[in-house]
Amino acid sequence: MSRTPPPRSVEVRNKMFVVNRKPFFMFSGEIHYFRMPESVWERHVEQARKAGLNTVSTYIPWRWHEDEEGKFDFDGSTHPQRNLRRFMQIVADAGLYLSVRVGPVCNAEVIGEGIPIWLLEKHPDVFAKNSCVPPYPDVTLLSYMSPRFLDFVGKWYAQVLPVLKPLQITECGHILMMQLCNEIAMVHWLAKGSDASEHVCRMYADFLRGKYKNIESLNEAYQSKHARFEDVCQPEGEASAERIQVFLDWALFYRHYYATYFHRLAELTRSQGIRIPLSANAPQFYDYDVRGRGVYSPMTTSMFRDFSRLSPGTIFGGAYQMRRLDFENFHDVAITTECTRILDAEAPTIVAELQTGIMRDRPRLYPSDVDLNIKTSAAHGLNGLNCYMFSSGRNTPGIGLFGTKHDWQAPVTLEGEPREHFAAIHEWGAFLKKHGSALAATRKVTDTTLGFYLPYYATEYFKGAWTAELERRRTQWFYDGFARFLQMAGYHFSICDLLDASPESLESHQSLCVFSLEFMDEKTQRKLADYVLNGGKLLVGPRLPEFDLKGGRCAILAEALQIKTDMERGMAMWGNDEFQVDQPIQTFTARHATILNKTTNGASCAILGSTPKGGQWLAYGFGSAHVFDYHVEMVRQWMERLGVERAVDMDPWDVHAVLRWGGDHGFLFLMNYHDVPKKGQWTIRLPSQISRAEPLAKYFSLDRRASHVVVLERSGSHLHEVKGTRTSTVLA
Repeated sequence: MSRTPPPRSVEVRNKMFVVNRKPFFMFSGEIHYFRMPESVWERHVEQARKAGLNTVSTYIPWRWHEDEEGKFDFDGSTHPQRNLRRFMQIVADAGLYLSVRVGPVCNAEVIGEGIPIWLLEKHPDVFAKNSCVPPYPDVTLLSYMSPRFLDFVGKWYAQVLPVLKPLQITECGHILMMQLCNEIAMVHWLAKGSDASEHVCRMYADFLRGKYKNIESLNEAYQSKHARFEDVCQPEGEASAERIQVFLDWALFYRHYYATYFHRLAELTRSQGIRIPLSANAPQFYDYDVRGRGVYSPMTTSMFRDFSRLSPGTIFGGAYQMRRLDFENFHDVAITTECTRILDAEAPTIVAELQTGIMRDRPRLYPSDVDLNIKTSAAHGLNGLNCYMFSSGRNTPGIGLFGTKHDWQAPVTLEGEPREHFAAIHEWGAFLKKHGSALAATRKVTDTTLGFYLPYYATEYFKGAWTAELERRRTQWFYDGFARFLQMAGYHFSICDLLDASPESLESHQSLCVFSLEFMDEKTQRKLADYVLNGGKLLVGPRLPEFDLKGGRCAILAEALQIKTDMERGMAMWGNDEFQVDQPIQTFTARHATILNKTTNGASCAILGSTPKGGQWLAYGFGSAHVFDYHVEMVRQWMERLGVERAVDMDPWDVHAVLRWGGDHGFLFLMNYHDVPKKGQWTIRLPSQISRAEPLAKYFSLDRRASHVVVLERSGSHLHEVKGTRTSTVLA
């Protein structure tokens, strides 16, 4: 019996998907038809339906469907597993939507990143030109804007897109979204493989010409003597404090380059009559032995910052592959999600690859890992989750980068049987059937804003000791330091791009927490100074900037706040307690400032001040990663002294809670990442700009590594919990 869904429209507006004029939370699962016998396709799609998914996602590998040049197979004439048309019909008959990923690159552990082998062998000019990184069998460094590569991509699109066009939801079909090219520049970043191809160098010269207008302005910025823009080569050697502007421009160029490539793909797609939303998947998590971390996600996500300028409305998602999610890395999800969200302020944000399976058999994946991953990701404001993988597979000869087996510890085996962690997916699917539309219409409630400064992060191709030290400090002092402290202290944040933000847009943020180092350009320092002088609340550290991007003296922010700085070594003090921090410590002298922390020598290393127009600022001068919990209480006190309030208070503090709210309803997500049960109390105080409802306090009891979603409604000035809506086993 056919279950073809009735919806006939999809829109992207107000940061959410709207399907058939109703808010829509996308919950999909990755099923690779090309990795399983045709005889089990229906069984796997049926398991997706039983799990409560509303969408199926799959790559459509170019390599698989054009095995020989010019010979395309979408109906299984050369191999039954190439019958794309039949697989898509099975999905439609199950009443599910479809999200397709058409490449040209698919990665997905497919040899050659999914690019046809004949293309790579016959046309070596499609590779990026980088003498340090030859094309390895498992790392295909493509020159994306190569005219020959784009010509063949156009031929691929001209064949595959007409197969998909009549099945779009806009044409009474069931295809909801289309992803173009997977994890653009991911392998380039991992190999530090920039591209010195002739066409890239021409684009680089044009980019610099567009920025500086005349060569004299560039020479002034670079302290160089170039005769023309075409003489400026891409930087070589090691980055340094004296050449930051040169290397930053290089990084900005590649952001423009990748955005131009995506825009070219989008134009090709639209020319073939594709009208559904287009998406891009950013590489974000990095493997550390058996643990995945998102410490590079601010950098890798920033590589996509220009996409929306050329292709507005793009849906952005990442890949959350953290292996085990627990108290040690739960903040990775919050930071990574907010970094993704700033790529397009109006479009919904998704996870294109949410870990519900792991590529290898180690570490072992447990139901609690999947449950916490789903709830944590949804809690932080996402409007789409794609379970990756949902189904196991088996590669045909010559396809799999790691051989035949492609089990992925998926919740559904190749034979179509559910594994233990299928239950966590099913539970969330059941919750969405009740509350999906309401959840999609909510936003994460944030308490403050993190100021993201791109020059600290645009280092994907930089090399040398200076770069290594910069990456160490941003990871330890910000990612696993202050940003983690904020999360542990119960403060949720959004992120804004300081380099891109206008002074007017900064004023819309009630408070800013800015991770800053010794260097910052004059314009950004001035924006921050004006922000606090005009009444904003600014927390800044662990350094007040003293230099610009050319190495010249520039302390506009410190001077505006009337702070004099110095450096010393030693220990810091909090009250009467000494504690170790990274060395050296920046110390401050300022009139009429309140001292919050001193060094053991008596110098001030964290101070609080105010401005005549009601602005407040807090500067601290030491960096530290989270190794001691007393840092959490110290940061909480800093934020309270600055007058920043929390929407949700937790007792005990080490149970994580996130609130999504919209109109008169909301969802409070409680997560216990510990291996012991936790009991306590949560209290919600909605910000006045959201609601004037009275605070609501409730007791909770969570089992070990368990989650709970509280459904809330506002009636008049009162909040109350909607009973009978629990989504996890709770002891209370």
